[in-house]
Amino acid sequence: MCGIYGVYDGEGRVAQYRCSSGKAWAEEASRLLQHRGPDGSGCRMLMGGRCLLGHCRLAIIDLEGGAQPIANEDETIWVILNGEIYNYIEIRERLIGKGHRFRTQSDTEVLVHLYEEKGHSLLDDLDGMFAFAIADEKNGRLFLARDRFGEKPLYYAPLREGRGLAFASEMKALFPFPGLDGHLDIPAVAQFLAVGYVPAPRTHLRGVRKLMAGEALSLAPGAALRTWRYWQPKIEVAARPPSREAAVESVRKRVAQSVRLRLRSDVAIGAFLSGGVDSTYIAATIRELQPAAKFSTFCASFDDRQLDEAPYARRVAEHLETDHHEVHFSPGDLLAIFDQLIDDYDEPFGDVSMFPTFAVCRAARQVCKVMLSGDGGDECFGGYSEMFGHYRWHGVRRTAWASGVAMRLFRYWGRDWRGVGLIEFLSKSDLELLYPAERLGAISSSFLPDYRDAAESGLRELEERALEHARLPYPLSAFEATASSYLPDQIMVKVDRASMRASLECRAPFLDPSLMQFAAGLPIEYHFASGMGKAILRKALPAWVPREIRWRQKRGFTPPLCAWLRCELKERMENTLDGNMGELKYLLDPSPARELFRQHLAGSDHSNSLFRWMVLSRRCHDVILN
Repeated sequence: MCGIYGVYDGEGRVAQYRCSSGKAWAEEASRLLQHRGPDGSGCRMLMGGRCLLGHCRLAIIDLEGGAQPIANEDETIWVILNGEIYNYIEIRERLIGKGHRFRTQSDTEVLVHLYEEKGHSLLDDLDGMFAFAIADEKNGRLFLARDRFGEKPLYYAPLREGRGLAFASEMKALFPFPGLDGHLDIPAVAQFLAVGYVPAPRTHLRGVRKLMAGEALSLAPGAALRTWRYWQPKIEVAARPPSREAAVESVRKRVAQSVRLRLRSDVAIGAFLSGGVDSTYIAATIRELQPAAKFSTFCASFDDRQLDEAPYARRVAEHLETDHHEVHFSPGDLLAIFDQLIDDYDEPFGDVSMFPTFAVCRAARQVCKVMLSGDGGDECFGGYSEMFGHYRWHGVRRTAWASGVAMRLFRYWGRDWRGVGLIEFLSKSDLELLYPAERLGAISSSFLPDYRDAAESGLRELEERALEHARLPYPLSAFEATASSYLPDQIMVKVDRASMRASLECRAPFLDPSLMQFAAGLPIEYHFASGMGKAILRKALPAWVPREIRWRQKRGFTPPLCAWLRCELKERMENTLDGNMGELKYLLDPSPARELFRQHLAGSDHSNSLFRWMVLSRRCHDVILN
């Protein structure tokens, strides 16, 4: 896990790029990414001054010999990597058999030799989390790629109408790049207010884009910048699926193999443990693979008993005999890092669980350098309530008479009356469940007239993506949509920034391509049982896991934002909506948000929408609007 940055300019002017402070941009980028790689740094000018590659290293594999950039035998191909190639040992053995000579034991070095063999098609062979840049001196080409699930980020700023670019692991390293277009991206702001994050390829700045999960980029002399998707999650139910029992056994084997690969490390490894299904499964698999090993587990503990999962985690840890750590948080602990952490994400990011995530990562870093997590379990196995809620009623909902009656009832049904959730569910089509157009359409009313068209274009992009997934019946469409955007652009962004801010590497065994493909091919009914999702995963848990953990309802890893907005954050919210908006006052009308806040103080819960306004006012306070 590291930080990477670089520049490609076909005119050979790389050395001239300097920040407003007079420093070379590469020097400033390295400083800004040092938290991602505090163990070493390297920078190299290539292609006769047309390309620069820079790297900040967090040493995990081959601690002594893995410094980057790394080259092939004749130094015509160079690479910088952020992340890990988990199957590097198997790839290395094949390449040595073909005559390639290696200088290091690093996983990174397999990339240059594999590129020699397969070019861009090397991506087909990789199992890992990665964002890398390869400089091909022979062909004068720069090649960038991001892993299938978007675990590792990669931002870029096109130069000279797409004939060059600067890139980096985080936006903050691009902010000081000379000539960067810092104008606000209005469609991206609308998307953020709608979903709480900015979906790739947009960012909140017009001059910066990000590679999508499973996307690659190539740039060569005389050619325009080219991007393409080499992988996307697709839900295709197998024509002849295995039995439920066979599916459970296959999941056990696949998860064990994925964990085995992700335990490859030359430094200490631990695991996050909430006491939920996903983290319990990963921790139990580590113990199964390493019966005598000592490893550490970490859990968050809250004052609020409704949020506190520590007792469940403690019970699992005692059975597994781990070195268990409970990291306790009070509202004051999290609020103390409030502004700092919002800024660390660079883009507007509206998931309040980033605060406890960072705090647990910071505590874990005192003991371990690598942590395994349960991220991806919900996306693979249907763990979100939108997927399994009212699942048995889909057949009724799709009949014209039922939906018609439900629509009429919903107009008059009190929002606090019993059964309102089911009535609303029955009133909606498959597309409306996936894309609530009425709710998202209201976002445009917050934009002032001059910018409303641009905002609506961003919302239409969200609708177009939903329509792509809506070829599938709900909730299969939700499985695919969640894996396509929410997973890489929200979950993985949260985990990457929180962990790397603490110089900690996080690995997610559920995000294994073969495991995801297998789960995506199972009949939808396999995933649901007893009114809950992840039925296959629950059944695959070891026999010793007690029922109260095996069949626990999903509980989000979130602090009490709803209560904070009525107490600790009330004044701040009022200031946000009553004048502390900076340049945003020329873009947005806060009146709809003020009404939401009034309702929130009166007892409704609009915390997610209000938090997005708070984040936006901080991250976009001084951006250039026109």
